[in-house]
Amino acid sequence: MARDMRVAVIGCGKIGATHAEAASALPGVELVAVCDRTVERAKELAERFPGVRVYDAVDRMLADADLDAVLVATAHKHHFSPAMQAIHSGVAALVEKPLTTSLAEANELVVAAERAGVTLGTVFQRRFFPAAQRMHDAIAAGRLGGVVAAECLAQLGRDRTYFERDDWRGSWTGEGGGALLTMAIHYVDMMNWMLGTPTSVYGRWATLKHADYIDVEDVAGAVVTYAGGAIATIQAMTTFENGFASEPSPAVAYRAPGFRLAVHGTAGHSVGLQESPELAQAVTDLWTFDGEEELARRWHEEEHGRPSLPGFHRIQIAEFLDAVRAGRPPAITGRDGLTALEVVKGVYLSQDRLAPVSLPMSDDDRRDADRLTEGAA
Repeated sequence: MARDMRVAVIGCGKIGATHAEAASALPGVELVAVCDRTVERAKELAERFPGVRVYDAVDRMLADADLDAVLVATAHKHHFSPAMQAIHSGVAALVEKPLTTSLAEANELVVAAERAGVTLGTVFQRRFFPAAQRMHDAIAAGRLGGVVAAECLAQLGRDRTYFERDDWRGSWTGEGGGALLTMAIHYVDMMNWMLGTPTSVYGRWATLKHADYIDVEDVAGAVVTYAGGAIATIQAMTTFENGFASEPSPAVAYRAPGFRLAVHGTAGHSVGLQESPELAQAVTDLWTFDGEEELARRWHEEEHGRPSLPGFHRIQIAEFLDAVRAGRPPAITGRDGLTALEVVKGVYLSQDRLAPVSLPMSDDDRRDADRLTEGAA
């Protein structure tokens, strides 16, 4: 009988706790350790899971805990080192989005994992929404005909307290990006999954509402082209009220629409989903196939208003660990994380050049994009 998969969480903040809760609930999985540079935070999380060991150094944990996989949930700028240490130790790594903030580092992780035969994945748990799965299935089955267009919206709300909650939020040096990198990247990945390989991006960004206390973008727009010919648009912003406001007012509760993705095809049909409010389970909001109106209504009734955390993290972690056991690629790979990151950072580079950026990026373009966003004050 195969032993339980031995798993550790690296990074014991809010999202790390989500990973720990999700992993500990899975059959055939043993959460054996948590690790954080602030050992008190690791101890606080470990208290919720009896028997879990506490570490403040990734190398010591990897040498000591006999792990099959790690779940990396540190702050954005600290994804690379623990993930690379795991790869060098032959331990599978599932890394929260973005894979890293640096394209050079993300590419290095992907190449190292592929060369070592170690499983590397990126957390984009929203792909597992039933509404997203049925959209993808309809597109893959050719029900839309050829895909011609898509629109990806991230219309979100943040307030000053949100950005000041952690010292890394809202800065190029700490977070590496704003509305695109931290929020919209989930649906950029979903759009890539549905439309295929992106071949170019042209975009603009600005900081129009929160400029007194952040320097990353709070609004952005882009056009992405795909290998199959489809043209997609992205709009991302954190300028709405409420959303993640520290003290949301009922009077403005519906001013942050959330996320939406819609895809259109040559057969004259369209499919779409909406996540509203943010962090709710997305629901099918566009399904134009004749005779299936009742299906769409039933899906909405069954899925509307449900929370998405930690359930869809649990689904992705389970799928990832199944892939590790089976020696197959996970549903969402490290390379998927790199592709989504290139679209996002391509917007930043496009604004600097006032020109489209070809994808996948050349090494020179990756360096230029990182130069713009990694060391900016």
